[in-house]
Amino acid sequence: MNFKAALIALGLSTALVGMVQAADNTVSKKITLTAQINDALFVSKPDGSTWYGTEELEAADYTQKKFSKTLPVRVWSTSDEFNVSLAQPLKLSNGNYEMANAVVGLGDQTVTYGAPLSVTQTTAGVGGYDQVHNLAISVDAPTKVGAVSTNGSYSGDLVMIFEPVAAVAP
Repeated sequence: MNFKAALIALGLSTALVGMVQAADNTVSKKITLTAQINDALFVSKPDGSTWYGTEELEAADYTQKKFSKTLPVRVWSTSDEFNVSLAQPLKLSNGNYEMANAVVGLGDQTVTYGAPLSVTQTTAGVGGYDQVHNLAISVDAPTKVGAVSTNGSYSGDLVMIFEPVAAVAP
């Protein structure tokens, strides 16, 4: 590489770094969702081929006291039942504060840490059962203590375990 090309490359990389740093003034609220899958159970977005990455919780109104997100989750299983639970409690924090009253629901039932929730699938699919369920996440904003502001980016991981339930032979 000649000297001119090296100078141009150095100048472009410096400009790109400056642009990335300048664009880093955003506020982000996110959770990362994961699923464990085996050959008796498949969990995905409704399109059947992908899973969620990072999702932003939305404020209920201008007061920003409650945040939530509803995500459609497709579950294919060989049995008409599967279990779902949280692998760890859902915690969203910014270093100073933690959002309160985190609730995770699948359909009209609450998913908790350490206690598997049994879900019955009612829609038959190819080779098993195939149904879309609404995954609802909600949290309350923290209450300000003293002079420490509640402003900032809160993040955490929602880690769920989906387990097949063996079909009972007649």
